[in-house]
Amino acid sequence: MFQIIMKGGWILIPIFFLSLVSFWVIFERWTILKRASRTQNLVSTINPMLKEGKLEMAINTCETTNQPVGKVLAAGLHTMGFTIRDIQDAMEAEAHQQIDSLSRGINYLGIIATIAPMFGFLGTIFGVIKIFYNISLTDNISIGIISGGLYQKMVSSASGLLVGIIAFAGYHLLNSQIDRITSMMEKQSNELMALLRSRG
Repeated sequence: MFQIIMKGGWILIPIFFLSLVSFWVIFERWTILKRASRTQNLVSTINPMLKEGKLEMAINTCETTNQPVGKVLAAGLHTMGFTIRDIQDAMEAEAHQQIDSLSRGINYLGIIATIAPMFGFLGTIFGVIKIFYNISLTDNISIGIISGGLYQKMVSSASGLLVGIIAFAGYHLLNSQIDRITSMMEKQSNELMALLRSRG
C-alpha cells in the first residue's frame, strides 16, 4: 500500500501537509467547542443572587465558568445601572467576540476543502504528461508505460479528494457546533434581558 501511495509523486507532499493542517484544526477546535457547549443555565443560577442584590457574586459566577455564555452574561451584568439597550449592546458585542474566537482557524478548512482536490487534479495532469512523454521516448504504446503514469494520476487524485472531503466535513461539523453555542448565548441573553425588564 505504501509503495502504491509513493507512486503519487511529489504532489502528495502538499496534499499530506494539508491533511495534517486539517486534522489539527478539526481536533483542536472540536475540543474547544465541546468544552464551550457544556454550559448550564446560568440565568437560573444567578437569578437568586440578583434578587438579593449580590451583583458582584453574580458576575463572578458567570466569569468563573470561563465559557462563552458566561462571558456574555458577565458583560451585560457589568453594565447594570445603564439602560436596557446599553446592557443588550454590551452582550451583543461580547457575543461577537466569542464567536470570532471560537471560529478561529475554521476558515482554513474551507480553503483546504477547495485546494486539496485541485492539487490532486494537478497530479493527474502530471501523470498524463508523464504517459505521453514516455510514449514519445519509446515510440511504443504499452501497458507498462501507460500504467506508470496512471499510478500517479489515480493516487494523487484520490488523495486530494480524500483530504478535501475530510476538510469539508470538518468545516461544516465545527460550524454546526458554533451555531449551537451561538443559540445558547442568544437564549440565555434573552432570558437575562427578560429578567432585568421584569425587575424594572
